[in-house]
Amino acid sequence: MTQVWLNGRFEEADTARLSVSDRGFLLGDGAFETIRLENGRLRRWARHRARLTRALEVLEIAPPDWTGVQAAALHLAAGMPEAVIRLTVSRGPHGAGMTAPSGEEGTVLVTARTRLAPPDSVTLALVDAPRREPSSLASLHKLTQYADMLHARRLAMAADADMALVLASDGTVSCADSATVFWIRGETVFTPGAQSAALPGTALAAIDQACEDAGIALERAAVKPKAFAQADAAFIANAVMGIVPVSALDGQAFDATHPLLVRLKALERAAD
Repeated sequence: MTQVWLNGRFEEADTARLSVSDRGFLLGDGAFETIRLENGRLRRWARHRARLTRALEVLEIAPPDWTGVQAAALHLAAGMPEAVIRLTVSRGPHGAGMTAPSGEEGTVLVTARTRLAPPDSVTLALVDAPRREPSSLASLHKLTQYADMLHARRLAMAADADMALVLASDGTVSCADSATVFWIRGETVFTPGAQSAALPGTALAAIDQACEDAGIALERAAVKPKAFAQADAAFIANAVMGIVPVSALDGQAFDATHPLLVRLKALERAAD
């Protein structure tokens, strides 16, 4: 039987219960992290913990028992060669009103599933809406209110693509629907910055550091889709998949074997 860790207790997944008044379910009032576990270790745990801490501080939700969370993740993933850990923290069972207590301990859920091998490459489809807003909390923190990105993915799949390329409110490239997006021109790597409402990803932070250490130029840039499509190569990255080349955007091919992209994949794999 599959187990989860809910509010400090291990429970069977098919019998674990959330309150019907939990604001995470009713309003998306919470935040989460998706973490890769390999070799008995939570990859980039410090980065994930710091990002979730910042989100919970803004939401005014008490942080979870970090030691308990880490131990629970290792227990749930026992026997899995590699696992995907999902840590979700909501404000808890305070109903659906616009006001709720601040600073109290919320609902904490940890789950684990076997990590599947990432695809060799992905295709993207440009979606015009929804668009991301730089000042929105959802562009600054990984919140449980994920309806926009789920809708973007549905639109991309309807266009026979794997993922959506999402725009910011000003029409510049922001992100893929569940990953940071990058592009390569010459020997320089680019990625959207805060002005394009790009979520500060943990994979991005690791790639940033790896590029700095390796002497590779990585710049923030605001570009429209037409300029993005003229790149030599493109790739997406997130905590679970690592770097995955983009093979095409709306049918226009990219070089999925670009030498710098291949090098970056190796650097990201070794980065913490």
